[in-house]
Amino acid sequence: MLKIPNVQKLFSTAASLVSITAIFCSQPVLAASFKPTPLIIDDDGSQDGMTALAYMLANPKFDVQAITIAQGIARPESFVNNLERMLGRLNASGIPVGIGRSTPLAGNNTFPEFIRTGADTFWSPFVQLPDTAPPIVTRPAAELIVEKVKQSLAPVAILATGSLTNIAEALRLDPTIINNIAIIEIMGGAVFVPGNLPVLPDPPFSTNTTAEFNIWVDPLAAQEVFAAGGQGLKIQLTPLDATNQIAFSRADQQAWLATATPESKLAAEFLDFALTIIQSNNDPNPAWDLVAAINLSEPDFSVETPLYLEVDTTSDPGGTQGQTRAISNLPPNVLVSLNPSFNNLPFRPGQVFSYLQTQSVPEPTSIAGILLLATVSAGMMARRSQKKV
Repeated sequence: MLKIPNVQKLFSTAASLVSITAIFCSQPVLAASFKPTPLIIDDDGSQDGMTALAYMLANPKFDVQAITIAQGIARPESFVNNLERMLGRLNASGIPVGIGRSTPLAGNNTFPEFIRTGADTFWSPFVQLPDTAPPIVTRPAAELIVEKVKQSLAPVAILATGSLTNIAEALRLDPTIINNIAIIEIMGGAVFVPGNLPVLPDPPFSTNTTAEFNIWVDPLAAQEVFAAGGQGLKIQLTPLDATNQIAFSRADQQAWLATATPESKLAAEFLDFALTIIQSNNDPNPAWDLVAAINLSEPDFSVETPLYLEVDTTSDPGGTQGQTRAISNLPPNVLVSLNPSFNNLPFRPGQVFSYLQTQSVPEPTSIAGILLLATVSAGMMARRSQKKV
């Protein structure tokens, strides 16, 4: 039997540790490690973009403040209805959603209809959504981005995995948001590798060998965002150079399914669609936007190379329009991921979601983390001891 004074001593120890932890956590670097980063996710309604969204919703390092839908694969005005049901399935209906414009800032580049149909049907029957879901609050995308960035007490991260139309419009609406954006992680471009438009057999896609889809769909928007990189916006780019090196297999899909969290099961359904339909049951499959999300979450995933990038906005869409060109001898405006590897991380592709479950309690990698865990342990010991009194 444990005596009451010993219980009091444990609580006294815990209280002291809490005080010491508070002192250490008052330091900005340590405090930041214990507080999720506010995050805005901007996607164009792709299945790999929805996989990245599921990953970030499950990621304890981030607090998703808003989701905005860019024109691209999705038709923003109608896609929001399916997104509402997805968020309902994941019990995340409290997140506001921004609806972007239906056209690029300039020109009329667009995905072919047969690709956009997947977003219209939300990749049914592979992906299962509830018939109804709690209603979500919607706003114009650019306005929502500006509002969330301006109102945030901490600098906001943005994950942009579609066309950059919404981001460019937000910067036009209020350029000062740059001051409260910690980083924008962009999936897009092809810097030192060929583009991916020629996966489609007809012009202008088949004849444009340099551009990547997200940039090509709205090259003016991309150029304006990259230009903001020279004005203080911290941009981290995950181009095809990086995503070409990472792929996910049927074994990974089964591992995500076995992880059995709401987010991992949904991601497994998206990957099932990709492996079965896009890859015709041939392993593996790239998940471009998920690679960008992991790059944002895990700093060790890839070394970043500082480059000055500009976008070809004037050539013919079937020529080199949308190409991301690295220009030497100019100050860098983008940090570019060129060589990501799971060898740099403590988990494998099949463990992308299960690893997140191990991150729900701060790791004791700092003095504050060790003290915090000690505090929790002391409290648990005290509670167990009280049961024996």
